[in-house]
Amino acid sequence: MFKRHYHESLPLPLSRLFAKRGVRGLKTDLRRAFERSKLLEITEHDCSAIPRILPLSYLATIKRSCFDITTMLMKILSLPDKEMRDMIPPTPITRYLIGELGVLKHRPKRLTGTIRFDMAIEGPAMRGNPPKLLEVNEIGFDGVGRSSFIQETILKLFPELRRHVVCLDTAAAEVKNMRRLGKRLVRIQYGLYNWEEEVVLMKAKRAGLKIDLVCPDVFDTGIEPKCKLLKQVPLKNAGPGPFMVAYSFELSDYKEAPAFFKKLVRSEAPQYSPFVTGLIAPKTVLTVLANDAIRSELIGRKRSREVGRAILPAWMLQDSADMVKRRSEDFVLKRGDGMGGEHVYIGKDAAIMLRKIPAAKRREWIVQKRVDLNTIEVDGFLSRRRKVVADLSAYVQYDWDGKKFTNFSVGGFITRATAKGLKVNVSGGGIQVPVMFDRSR
Repeated sequence: MFKRHYHESLPLPLSRLFAKRGVRGLKTDLRRAFERSKLLEITEHDCSAIPRILPLSYLATIKRSCFDITTMLMKILSLPDKEMRDMIPPTPITRYLIGELGVLKHRPKRLTGTIRFDMAIEGPAMRGNPPKLLEVNEIGFDGVGRSSFIQETILKLFPELRRHVVCLDTAAAEVKNMRRLGKRLVRIQYGLYNWEEEVVLMKAKRAGLKIDLVCPDVFDTGIEPKCKLLKQVPLKNAGPGPFMVAYSFELSDYKEAPAFFKKLVRSEAPQYSPFVTGLIAPKTVLTVLANDAIRSELIGRKRSREVGRAILPAWMLQDSADMVKRRSEDFVLKRGDGMGGEHVYIGKDAAIMLRKIPAAKRREWIVQKRVDLNTIEVDGFLSRRRKVVADLSAYVQYDWDGKKFTNFSVGGFITRATAKGLKVNVSGGGIQVPVMFDRSR
């Protein structure tokens, strides 16, 4: 299945180091350490004891692409209303955010939060070959605390590895950026939380940030008994201080409590990852970023050419259906408002799905050039050693004053991988893999 894919191998010195440590013993120790942590359902998803190790020299290439892509997104969100509406192809969610919740009318000038870029390395990780952007994610998503805890645990169990690698602490970067809004943050949950959020809470406490996990009683849900840190409260407004909504939205989620979300949008309290960033989360934004004329207008022609190597060609389906019919194996079909790996169709599956989409709905789908994600070797505590296809998720923390960044960092990474297909969603049977950088390269 992966014959076309470039395989990343561990450099010989690191391969020998892992062989000396014994990967079988390491993954057993990793699972035991996870179990001892008592974090919520931490062993539910598979985790590799073998990290993905990229050259340290490649980190600057990733950061440059992330900076330029984030700059473009922030500039789009800072455009006058009409210009933004004209630039971003609408989806059901963006129409609801603008028309019903009024995110443009009430958008803050200052934007502070986190974006996760799902990317793909195709070929050697080297200068001139940046990872390709697959998707943009905002608001509530997993992985921030997850990546930090996994890599920290591996380095505790395998201290000899530490002098060979560099790791970025995603959770610490997240907390540091949140701390820019104040000493306290209300985190709005939908009836539960997961173990990576427990990790963020621990990091926050050490950094002097108090995070309150709350579930508003306007939601038609109770609180999972296992979630002892979560309180159900009559949250009539956003509260006196900064807040964030800590889960991802489908249209039905917004419609569950529209009056409540309208109050949040209109609140003058600072919001971490504000609702207006929901306008750049649909996959339709990929067609905007793929347009060289728009990129040049946003960041200049020279930088547009440079970052263009990290942007895959993408088109609205209504303009490219015939192309997919002729060469479906070269493309990926994505619904604009899809999430979690759903409504993504590759190759022959794209051709089959294309026949099922009514012509009137094609404006809600995009076509993206297919990229052959690199393969890596993993060995999980719930699985055996195997070759898998892998993405690269980069977490970007930003603080934007309307014209420029007052804070920007690529805070960390995680890789999701699978041997079961070409979509790497962990909840669909994949594996989570920590990302480290080799000091010697």
